[in-house]
Amino acid sequence: METVALAVEEVMGQKSALSNFYAPWNARPFIFRLPTEILEDIFIQCASDYHCEHNDGSPTSDAPSWVNVSYVCHHWRHVALNCATIWTYVFITSSRWTEELLARSRQASLKIRISLPDDTIPQLENTQAVEKVMDHLERIQELCVDVSEPYDKQVLPKLSSRAPRLQTLQITLDDPSLEWPSSLFAGVPPALHTLDLSFCSVRLSSFKLNALTTLSLHDVPDRFRQNIEEFLAVMSYMKDLEHLYLDHALTSATGFLSSAVFRTFEKIDSPHLSHLLIGAPLSTTVALLSCVNIPSKTAVKLECHSEPDCPFHNYAVLCSLFTQRCSMTKDHALSSSTILSLDIVIFEGLTAATLTFSPSERNFNDELDEAWDSNIPLRINVDLSENDGDRIISNICCSMSLSNVRSLRVIQPPFSPGFWRRMLGHLRDIRYIELYGANMPDLSVLSLADLTTDEGARNQDGLAAADRGQSHILAPNLEELMLEWITFLPEGDSDLPEPAITRHSLLDALSTRQGPHGRLTMTRCAIGNSDPFDSGMVWGDGGIHVVYDSENNEE
Repeated sequence: METVALAVEEVMGQKSALSNFYAPWNARPFIFRLPTEILEDIFIQCASDYHCEHNDGSPTSDAPSWVNVSYVCHHWRHVALNCATIWTYVFITSSRWTEELLARSRQASLKIRISLPDDTIPQLENTQAVEKVMDHLERIQELCVDVSEPYDKQVLPKLSSRAPRLQTLQITLDDPSLEWPSSLFAGVPPALHTLDLSFCSVRLSSFKLNALTTLSLHDVPDRFRQNIEEFLAVMSYMKDLEHLYLDHALTSATGFLSSAVFRTFEKIDSPHLSHLLIGAPLSTTVALLSCVNIPSKTAVKLECHSEPDCPFHNYAVLCSLFTQRCSMTKDHALSSSTILSLDIVIFEGLTAATLTFSPSERNFNDELDEAWDSNIPLRINVDLSENDGDRIISNICCSMSLSNVRSLRVIQPPFSPGFWRRMLGHLRDIRYIELYGANMPDLSVLSLADLTTDEGARNQDGLAAADRGQSHILAPNLEELMLEWITFLPEGDSDLPEPAITRHSLLDALSTRQGPHGRLTMTRCAIGNSDPFDSGMVWGDGGIHVVYDSENNEE
């Protein structure tokens, strides 16, 4: 035993000597001479970034990368262990580690994310860790929870405790029938800044909403959905609201729109609103837009659900709201000069369409489900019927002042010449048109003299009396027409469903245009059932000239 003790003493002595040897060297690099306050700020930023970008709340057996700062050297470890804020970004791990994190954070406010979906096998370690975290609800500042039935007993009952520091609450439940406590936060709702509820059967009256800056309600169970009048009463108290997301959260507003209350309703001011999403029946969308003053800077996304028995199913009222907003004074209106691109995506069978209005030229985005920001001031998803899709889309577009739009893209464009005549007459400064997929629509209107008008009264045919007899070429500034995966009607054949035209018809229309030179590009296009071809041409000077044509092997 004496020999072992001597050996241990010798090893410890060598370690001490080695540490003394490296200490002066470690003190030389600048990174080891940073003040403690700066090191703390760096460590906190590392933990915060991981929490926001990488921590999905799932249980983990490995500590996140930011914990490694406590293992670099004695000095860094001393700084890390004495900075309580670093350890407030709690991650779900073993019960022992969870206790250690809570102890190191001392009494600082906690940021918690918990994600336990229904395919997670319930484990004692996970259950104990979640319980330990939720026992500190009084210290939690940010709580983001995504749980299923096996874990709801560790989370929902704990919400009956006091939570005086809680500012952000985000809860997603896989089962909307899960039972909530009868009294949230001991009957004293915290002054939340952010409230995000998905599939939650809890009433808004359970929370204090005066300080809210973000309210997000998704897929609220039917019996807990508010009617529009109740919601507007609640919204009138949210003076600081910046983000409002309502998706399947409100009931139909057909009764409210026909009531005396609606006719005398005093609009609610939301001066700080920057993002508004409404996914609701068309009547509810109309009611919200009619009853709330929306700032011009607000990015708006509408997902309108048709109501066959509703008098507003034809979108006429919605269009009139856009007209009113665009005709207001410059300080309050959505200026037409901010819209330079229009992107129309038609879904198969003309069942629905997405219209995106952008302030940047050729700003087309195929990821329609991703989050949108102020770079997209307006996006509208609408239900369509096969018979009036053309009219609904053109009515929405033509209800807005789009005289500065330069770029237009249409995906799956099955539209008639009448649609194009109206749209191109409205988009007067269009320079670029891109068509993708489906059959080639009849764009012979590009070569026809058409009667259009400036702003003013129109007769039943849509023409102003002052413009009668004046010829104008539609899209006079058109510089480029891009076609991709477009199918033309075969010459002398009508097997393809209308509307569709032949390639020769399109080339004839472009070659006879009176206007500036332009370029036609066809990529992976086809004639009937033939193989795809690529082709490039230019028009102008009363003709059209081939640049390249893979179908005819021409260069």
